[in-house]
Amino acid sequence: GGGGGGGMRPSSQVASSLVALADRNTALISQLVRTEDGADRLVGGAAPSPRPWLRIALMSVGRSSGAEYLLHALRALLQTHPARVSHPLRSSIEIVVVNNHAPPEAHSVLLRAKQLYGGRVVFVEKEAAAARACRATPKVKGDVAKEPVFRQTCDLVGGLEALLAMPPADHVLLMEDDWLVCPSALLALQYLLDKAYAYDEDWLALRVSYGFNGVVVRGGADLRSLRRHLESHPWRRPPDHLLFEWFSGERPDTKAYAAGRSYRVFRHNLFYHIGALSTLNQPKTRFTPGCYSLMYDWLLPAEVFDEKACPHDDVWPCTEAARAGAPLFSAPDGGAAGSPPRLAWSAAAWTPAPLKPAAAATASHDAGEVARWLAAAAAAGDDTTADAAPALDVAAVGGRGPQQAGQRQGPPPGG
Repeated sequence: GGGGGGGMRPSSQVASSLVALADRNTALISQLVRTEDGADRLVGGAAPSPRPWLRIALMSVGRSSGAEYLLHALRALLQTHPARVSHPLRSSIEIVVVNNHAPPEAHSVLLRAKQLYGGRVVFVEKEAAAARACRATPKVKGDVAKEPVFRQTCDLVGGLEALLAMPPADHVLLMEDDWLVCPSALLALQYLLDKAYAYDEDWLALRVSYGFNGVVVRGGADLRSLRRHLESHPWRRPPDHLLFEWFSGERPDTKAYAAGRSYRVFRHNLFYHIGALSTLNQPKTRFTPGCYSLMYDWLLPAEVFDEKACPHDDVWPCTEAARAGAPLFSAPDGGAAGSPPRLAWSAAAWTPAPLKPAAAATASHDAGEVARWLAAAAAAGDDTTADAAPALDVAAVGGRGPQQAGQRQGPPPGG
């Protein structure tokens, strides 16, 4: 090669840049220390909080019976939510409890939840002014909602307004406080969201469970549009029916917003219902779908997962499957060439029994148990007792739902 000039050679510039980059990475890594409990934590100041990829929002009210549904729901969530700060889903998923009780300070179970889980859960109160404005809506001829359902819808309006007042999140998973998240459901949600974007970049809603629980919407404009629809029709239908009206575009006042945007239904139910009472006066003996069982019960006909239309997929509708499929792989279960194979989100050993929590898992938190949790947290110098709480005892049975095994239970779709 020819003689060099007077300046630094390009290869030397690259080497110098790499050294500088390595020094910077070393400085960042040195901020990480491993504590005695094995968790990675940042020291020397908190890292800036990223925009949440998913905000899980639990709407909570106190029960006159003192039922501790919220404590159970949070225990299940925090056992599914990664404990390690370095886990990518830990920093990208935020858990928020919205206090919809009136007055808010009378929700004693929520106050205990703040004691137990305040280090990992955000607690906010509904926007009372928005709820009051909703309650001023007059009832007109043809409206079918009764007073308790009307109040529930207006409380949801106040709760959604509280979420809209928070820094925005990419996606919001709407929950009620008497549902347990199924084991590994957050991984299933990540899978579903990725697949939904592959099928329709502009989807409007994703349903993964029943009622006003287990629906994913986008934050910002979509959440605001949903709040407006609930606020406009609190007397007309139950809130989960209003929710369907909004994302399906079945009414003239929702058709324009939903135009060209799809809603998707996951094949598998990702939540288990533990509530004994409902504002809709559902029978106590009603069939309760198990974790990862087929999404067909407790839904309006157009929300049911259509097995005939998508026998080899786990997202419905699935008309985009061939276009969005893996080009070098065929579905192993008889699907079209290149179609995305569906995953089995339950036990490897298939049995007809759906995955359900053991009865002991939802037993009441007695005062002695709570005291032990708090003492363990104080001894560890931690601000949360999620890791000190006893594990949710899930029955060790296979997760295949009765419907998938050809043993349908409960009323027909929409029943």
